[in-house]
Order: sequence, then structure tokens, then C-alpha cells
Amino acid sequence: MKRKKDNSADTGKTSGHGALKREIGGIVLMLSALFLAGSTITFHPGDQAVYIQLPWYDILGPAARDAVAHIQTPFGLLGARVGSFFVRSFLGFPSLLLFSAVFYWGLSLFRSKSLKSALIFFLYSVLMSLDLAAMGGLTPFAFSDLLAGYVGRMLAEMFSTLLGATGAWALLLAIAAVPSFYLGRTMFSRVSAGVAPAAALPSRLFSRIGNVFRALGKKKNEPAAVPAAIARPAEASVVPPPAPERLEGNAHLPYSTPALFSSPSGVSRDDGVELVVQQATHETEADLDDRKLKVKTKDRDTYRIPSIDLLEKGPEGDGVIDEVHLAESKRRLLEKLSIYKIEVKRIQATVGPRVTLFEMELAPDVKVSRVTALENDLAMALAARGIRIIAPIPGKNAVGVEIPNSRPETVMLRSVLQVEKFKNSPYTLPIVLGKTISNEVYIDDLTAMPHLLIAGSTGSGKSVGINVILSSLLYSCTPDKVKFVLIDPKRVELFHYQHLKNHFLLRFPGFDEQIVTEPQKAVYALKCVEKEMELRYIRLEQAGVRNIGDFNRSNPIDAMYYIVVVIDELADLMITAGRDVEEPITRLAQLARAVGIHLIVATQRPSVDIITGIIKANFPSRIAFQVASKVDSRTILDGSGAEQLLGDGDMLYQPSSLPKAIRLQGPYVSAKEVEAVTRYIGSQHALTDVHDVLLPKGEMRKRGSSENGAPQSFGAEDEERDPAFDEAARLVVMSQQGSTSLLQRRLRLGFSRAGRVMDQLEKEGIVGPQDGSRARDVLIADLSELEVRLNAPPEEDY
Repeated sequence: MKRKKDNSADTGKTSGHGALKREIGGIVLMLSALFLAGSTITFHPGDQAVYIQLPWYDILGPAARDAVAHIQTPFGLLGARVGSFFVRSFLGFPSLLLFSAVFYWGLSLFRSKSLKSALIFFLYSVLMSLDLAAMGGLTPFAFSDLLAGYVGRMLAEMFSTLLGATGAWALLLAIAAVPSFYLGRTMFSRVSAGVAPAAALPSRLFSRIGNVFRALGKKKNEPAAVPAAIARPAEASVVPPPAPERLEGNAHLPYSTPALFSSPSGVSRDDGVELVVQQATHETEADLDDRKLKVKTKDRDTYRIPSIDLLEKGPEGDGVIDEVHLAESKRRLLEKLSIYKIEVKRIQATVGPRVTLFEMELAPDVKVSRVTALENDLAMALAARGIRIIAPIPGKNAVGVEIPNSRPETVMLRSVLQVEKFKNSPYTLPIVLGKTISNEVYIDDLTAMPHLLIAGSTGSGKSVGINVILSSLLYSCTPDKVKFVLIDPKRVELFHYQHLKNHFLLRFPGFDEQIVTEPQKAVYALKCVEKEMELRYIRLEQAGVRNIGDFNRSNPIDAMYYIVVVIDELADLMITAGRDVEEPITRLAQLARAVGIHLIVATQRPSVDIITGIIKANFPSRIAFQVASKVDSRTILDGSGAEQLLGDGDMLYQPSSLPKAIRLQGPYVSAKEVEAVTRYIGSQHALTDVHDVLLPKGEMRKRGSSENGAPQSFGAEDEERDPAFDEAARLVVMSQQGSTSLLQRRLRLGFSRAGRVMDQLEKEGIVGPQDGSRARDVLIADLSELEVRLNAPPEEDY
């Protein structure tokens, strides 16, 4: 995917200034906390008699200098006043807990960490300081005033009056125990999780030292005639990493430098093969709420784009690479390849959200087919499910092996929408598909696809993927720009979007609901969209332009909106309606791109009777989620690989512009988030500029008869076309033989019906009159001329 070029210098300055401000603020908070804590700890009761006679503003006069000479605290006149305030007039020595919380807050700012834990600890410190001060006020000792302060004595008096001394002690102990228990349990789990990697550091250090000594001993035993490049094997494991690729803007990388690992001590066959961890892409974050959210529609109504706060924040990743898992995977991979005499020169690892890509540079005499044949053996050696081999990687002299991560990361929709690439996207209909293995947000333009086929087994993430695509359009487009036609035979996947009926959903004549759930109504809706396509082509012809983009630029007042048709389950429609569904889908896929109509079709049954050759030929962009077999993967992508996916949004995306599929991790959006976004849009003022689609010619007659309560009778001149008329016309033109017996044999029609169809063909000028027992003459030479005549809309329909 092409990267958008922007002003990297300005972006770098902005992010650099923000980091500098956070660091300065953190330093100020930490120094302030240390000063307050030191003043409180070194408090001396006799200091108050020294400075009590001084005015508060006298800090530089002779009296102030004399007073400083007799003050016991090392923090001067200000330290004495501050210590006296916190010990006597505030909370006493429990105030130190507050200062520790302020110090932790400053440390989190300085290290650019999340402030959530700092806020929790601050609230805990406030509660515990008040609680300990109140306990100090209940004690009868002489130094209780220093433990309680004025606030603690006031709280102690209040609790002892209400509950008595015993009840007050019980309440204060309970208040201290409950939050300390839960907070301490969380801290213990975090500490124990951090101790395990730390405990492994000494063994790893000794292992590396042992490797160095073994390499030195091996060097001494080798003859002096050995070339220098071979005589220093230890240096092969420490190789300067390649220069990192310049990323968009001045992005801050979560991984500081490429990590280099030497071979494990127990394996000598992979000595000399370095592992370079490629730096991950860090997208420039952007606040979507900073843009203009209120826009004016054509009917002068105000529409407000949904706020990004309606979407949930995901867990913040720590950006730490599991080095132990990478080293172990590399060791097992090289060990298995060495058994089959496959030599690897260099390995580069790219850590993604769900999988890690190992790019292996093979020796010149190794065939790529030898690696691909070991897919099952490598999966067994790595004890991992769903490894995938890319042989070779397009554009690189390497073979790729994708291995699942030990700690997979969940990609939330908010994290991929709140990036600069999406906020300032130049695309007409931008949709977010997910993150690549290099953690780059992948955005594509629906108008360039121009149609999308989605397939995968049940529970692999198809419906979530459709919700992500629709949510992307809702966050990037207005009701004047795009409209939806939603077909949901399962009835439960798209019902959240019913709130969009007054803004984004097209209306069909005679439909009470805008989300189509019945197969016959779905056929009717697709034919209505097909009719809309034909009318739009007439408008383009009259305007003298070729596509909707040129038309909207030349006619901004009468600009046409884009139509996105979403079918959540094609298999059910193909089973119940069959050819009636396939025909309008095929016509729309072939012709609708230029007039701004785009299809998104999903199915959980990727078989050849559902995804037919005609449908697949007109859907160059496809998404394959996890499937059960290689046959299903080949049906979707014309190649294997989808059967090795991990599920839960793990996908292979085949764009129309690339020869091979790209592995992406689709973002997750919950039904609760979709409901919140659609309800927010539905709660706004309904648009008065309602968009309806016209009825096809045959459906008009049917509706005219049904609305009167009885079928309408037509004369000979107004006889309704037989449903088999179009198919019979194509058969006659292809065979160039106008025979009633031909229709009976090929279309399995009765004699009377075949005769009526032949009379209708004669009336329309497709075949000539009857000439005795001879076959009728066919008056149309080819199918293209026939299609123009069949699809030409009558003047009274528009």
C-alpha cells in the first residue's frame, strides 16, 4: 500500500515538543515531592517559635537571615513553614504518602508511561493518609498530634462521637484493609510477572559468556592458514543492523533498536546466523474530534459526525518483544532446516500483532520448493498451529515463515481510526482493514477495489469485519456522500444499523424496513439498485462524462451519492433464489463501478456453487478469513494459505493491485460500540432529502396489480413478459434458430408456454414471423445487440 507523504519535519517537532513538556513536568513534580517530603521528615517543633514573629512576606530581610541561623531543619525558612503546615495544620506525618504519590506521578510523566496507575495510587494515598491521620487522632500518646495533624484530630473526634472509640477503630481498620488488599494483590502479580524474565538474565548472561570462551578456544585450535573471515566465528553473531527504513513523519518506535541474538549454547549448527528484529512501524496518532464534526447537508440540516469517544480503548501495549520466544523459535527453525541440509545465511524477524514473520535468506544452491515441502514438519518442530510459508516473499530474496506470537495483541477499532493516515486520508471511501505484520495501519479505497468478496468459516470474523468497514465509512463520510443497501438473511448481524434509516439507508418502494432480510425482497432490492445503475448511466451520457467523480466535479449541486451494497450471507440467497440473485449481482459487479455503486459480499460457505466463476471474476479484491481446507482457500484466493490462519480477525487480503495476498490482523469492534455509534446518528434530526430508488419495469406492473387487491388483466397488447423471456431470447440469438421445439427441449417448457414465449419474441422484433414448418428467422445478430435491447429502460419509467 502506498504511504502518504506529509511534512515529516513539522510532525517531528510537534511530537518532540510534547515529549519535552512531559519530561519537564515530571521533573518538576518529582523535585517538588522530594522537597515536601524532606521538609516534613525534618520538622522540628522548636522552629515555629523562631519564625512566628516574622511576616510571611519577609524572606530576604535581616530578621529572616537571623531566623535561618536558629532553624533546625536543613531546608531553610520555607522548609520550616511547609513542614509545620503539613505536620500541625494538615494530616501530620501521613502526608508523606501524598508526596510519594506526587513523585510517582512525576516519574510516570518523565518516562512517558500511562497515568492510569499513577492516578489509582494517588487516590489510594489520599484515602490512606486520611485514614492514618484519623487513627493517629484516636491514640492517647503525647506524639499523636504529629501523627494526626489538625484534619486527623477533627476526623477522630467526629468518628468517636458517632461510633465510639471501638467502632471508630473498627471502621478505620476496615477502610485501610480493603483497598490495601486489592491494590497489593495487583502489585504482587505485576512484580511476580516481572521477576521471571529478570531471573532468567543471569543464565542468559553466563550462556553468552560461555559462547565467547568456546569460540576463543576453537580459534586457538584452528590452523593459522585459515582465512580470517572463517577464523572468527564469534564475530558473526554481532553484526551491525541495517539502517532502519525511514518511516512516515518522525514516528517514535516502540522498539528502540534491532535486537541481535547469538546462537544458544546447546546448538552449534546455527552459529554464524544472526537474528535481526526489524523495527515496527509506529503510526502518528491524531484526534478525530479535532476536525470539523458539524457539517451542513444538502437540505440545510446539520449533521454531526460521531465522536471517537463512542469507541472503547483497548489495552495499551508495552511494546516489549518476547526475546526468549524469538530466540527459541529461531533455534528450532534452524535445527529442523539443518536436518534436511538447508543452509540459511541470515534471518530477519518482524513482530506483528498476532504473528511473527521470519525472513530467511537461503544459500544460493537451495531450492525454494524444498522449504515449502517442509510446512508440516516445521509446524511440528515449532509446536505451533497455523504456520504459513511465503516462498518467496514478493520483492525480496528471502523465504518467509509466519509463526504465531506467544502473546497475541488485540487490535481495537479506535486505535486504527485515530491515526493521521485515516484522519487526512485522500481516498474517496476510505476503509480500515487492520494492521500489517509490521504494525502499519492498512487503509484502502473502496472506489478503487471496486467490489469486495469476504469469505471464511463460522466465527472467523466476517461479521466483525463488515462492522469495521461500515464504521470506517460512518466516521469518514456524510449522508450526502454515501448510502447503504444492507441485506441480512440471518436477520441478526446488521440490525444495529436500523437507526440509520433517516440518514444513510436507501429506501425501497413498498418496504417498511430498510434492512432487507427476506430472499425475495433481496432480489427485488438488487433489481432496484440495478435500475438505479441504468438511470445513472443515462445521466452520465447526458452530462458527457465517464464516471461519477467527473460528474460530481462538473455538477457539484446535483452531485450523486455513492451506494454501498452489503450482503452478509450470499450462500442463503444462492440456495433460495439462485439465478435470480446471481444475475443482478453479476451485472452490478461488471458495470456499477463507474456510477459509484460498490458491492461487499460475505459468505461462510466458500464453495464453487456459491462463489461461482462469474462472481469471482468480477471481484478482484477479496478477503479470506480462516477456512477449513486448502480447497476453500483456493476457491477464494486462487491459492492456499487461508487454512493456516488463526481466526479472530486474522485474514489474508488480496488487493486488485498486488499479485499476492497480504496478511492483516483485523480490528475488533463490539456490538455495543456499533450500537452506540448508530444510536448517536439516529438520534440526530432526520434528513428531509429522502433518497428512494425506482422500481424495475416488471415490478411496477406487479405492484400495480397487488395494490389493487387482485391481479391486473392485460390485453394482448399489454401482455406481461414470461419469466423465461430473457433466457429464451439469449438462447435463440446464440443458436440463430427460432424454433418452439428448441425452447421446449433446452428450457424444459410446455408446448403452450413455449409458443407464447415465441410470440413475445416476435412482438419484440427478435425473431421473424412464422413460415410454415420452417424455423423462424432470427433478426438480431449477436448477444451485445440483444442486451442493449433487453436492458433499455422505457421512457415512461424515468
